[in-house]
Amino acid sequence: MPWELRVSRAAIALLALAFFARSLLHLASTGPVLLRVAGVLLGVLVLALYVLVVVTGPAPRGRLPALAVMVLLAYVPLAFLGEWWTAVIYLAAMTLTLLPLPYSVLAFTLVVASEVPTALLFGDSLAETVYSALRVAMPAVLLHSLSRFAGAAKAMYETRAQLVVAEVGRERERIAAELHTVLGERLTELRRQGERALRHVDGDDARLREELAGMLTLARDAQREMREFAYREQQLHMGKEPFQK
Repeated sequence: MPWELRVSRAAIALLALAFFARSLLHLASTGPVLLRVAGVLLGVLVLALYVLVVVTGPAPRGRLPALAVMVLLAYVPLAFLGEWWTAVIYLAAMTLTLLPLPYSVLAFTLVVASEVPTALLFGDSLAETVYSALRVAMPAVLLHSLSRFAGAAKAMYETRAQLVVAEVGRERERIAAELHTVLGERLTELRRQGERALRHVDGDDARLREELAGMLTLARDAQREMREFAYREQQLHMGKEPFQK
């Protein structure tokens, strides 16, 4: 895994934790003990779901179920935990990350706009209502930007891996072609000289010696060319220019 992808995923997790840290402390320090425990558990569940879905990336079929679970975690606890606004940040960020355009923008707008009646229901002023909507929208956009960076880093890593595989394939084809040129022609000529030598076994000894000497010369030439080819490939893989003799 490239360092860009590791850094971006770590940044997403740390930023998500930073946004929720204050709410977790508030939930753990106010209200009855039972509500404190429930609030902390729900907060950890929201954070874990967001990090799991955004960092690892769900399968296409798992995106809508993940969003549905986050909707329940964001709005159902409002009935007994009070202002549960931090969870809505992750819901807004997930809509931008998981849904395609234009549905992502529409869902994001609806989530942010839903903070207006929620804040008014809890007795906030108009200015506080606008602030509630902004404190959901801005962190959500920041989280989404980091997730897009992580997605781009992953795509670049996968593309680079595919290019490496393609380059290896081309290199194998090139080596096979050169081996066919080096060995194929030499072996064909050796076969022909061997056939001519067989025809002179019971005939001209001088002609037979000449053919056998030619076969020996071809074999030596093929061996020398194969050594040069192996040396040149080794130098190329080491990033050096091969020495031309």
